[in-house]
Amino acid sequence: MLYGLCSDSIFRYLLQMERSALSDDMNPGLSYPERLRILEKREEAWAMLDFRRSVKVPIPFKPTHHWRFTGGALLIGTALALDDESCEHAVGHSYIALPSLSDAQDETLEWKENYFGTEALQFELAVHEHDLIAVLIA
Repeated sequence: MLYGLCSDSIFRYLLQMERSALSDDMNPGLSYPERLRILEKREEAWAMLDFRRSVKVPIPFKPTHHWRFTGGALLIGTALALDDESCEHAVGHSYIALPSLSDAQDETLEWKENYFGTEALQFELAVHEHDLIAVLIA
């Protein structure tokens, strides 16, 4: 009976999530054996620092020095113009959702943009805590 419990993929998946201090945020259509396989590969990659997949993301705008990485998304400040020498102040931000190991096929990566309407000195994120982006306007 103990062997049956320990070999159950749902139990092993829940136990591995607890050991890894993760929450279940995978695609809802995945079976528990598939979830367990993905989680075990992720943990093995972190243990060995073996990152077999990399993603190159072209930046089609003039970036500022302000950027953040949170919640699986990369957010970069957008400068006024491509020929502008200054990268200190952002007039907006652009963000892109990055793919994870659980994605079976390669996704098309698409930048989304938000403009502030004026120059901003800084922006900060509290996405997980408050679903918030705060912008300090010049």
